[in-house]
Amino acid sequence: MIDDPDWTSRSGEARPRRHPADTSARVTALLEDAGIEGNNVLAVVEAGSTAHGISVGSDDLDFTVVRIEPFWELVNGNPRRQSMMLRSKPEGIRSEPGDIDLQVYTFRRFVSLAAAGNPSVLMILFAPESYRLVDDGFPAAEIADLAKSRRAAAAYRGYMDRQIERWMGSRGQKNVRRPELEEAFGYDTKYAAHTIRLGVQGIEYLNSGALTLPLPDVVASRIRDVRGGRSPESEALEWAHELKDELERAAEVSQLPDRPDQQAIDRFLSDFYAARHGVSDS
Repeated sequence: MIDDPDWTSRSGEARPRRHPADTSARVTALLEDAGIEGNNVLAVVEAGSTAHGISVGSDDLDFTVVRIEPFWELVNGNPRRQSMMLRSKPEGIRSEPGDIDLQVYTFRRFVSLAAAGNPSVLMILFAPESYRLVDDGFPAAEIADLAKSRRAAAAYRGYMDRQIERWMGSRGQKNVRRPELEEAFGYDTKYAAHTIRLGVQGIEYLNSGALTLPLPDVVASRIRDVRGGRSPESEALEWAHELKDELERAAEVSQLPDRPDQQAIDRFLSDFYAARHGVSDS
């Protein structure tokens, strides 16, 4: 079982509780139902709107889980288990406040996505200690250094484009419709807020190779205004397009490498799996 999150930090300092007291037990139950043992879990890290600091109090709890496969799964495992979504709500039913969604990756899949600049994965590498329900030797800093590249520009751009398409209704997504937001505010403010958030974070990453979590309040408060319907859609859309243009400029002048060193990543993965399984990689 995953330990209770009301723990102390590695430095021995008290750490405030971020989640309800039963969160760890509920996460553990979801993982066990999927056949994932606790001793194979490297990290459970808060993600989603609450992690970014843009929640308006109506969100479920999102976590990213990184696991190391047992040796038998490395040899004979189902490739589909490299990435899984586990939910406390049945499939096809929208999550509500208090529900838990787990995006589960194998370690090798997580590293591969980080190297591709996946925004949802990159944020996990920069999550503060208080966001972690589990950290069992998860080498976030090493992965962040290996994955750093301008590839992230295309990934953030693509994520923004898809969010805008869903916001405008030109792209569907199964089981994700929010007519209550459109009725209350005239547009889907959640898609709008995440479009803007992606732009802000993509620009920061290309400029610095890092992400600030939660977002600085000066920008997070503006995004919460969008999310809460306090900003007209026209203003939100204008901001989103300004960020897209700024993202393009940031990509052009970014000092990050063009692409990660794939050979270094391969060596890192080989060494990590060999050490975890107690075998020689020679």
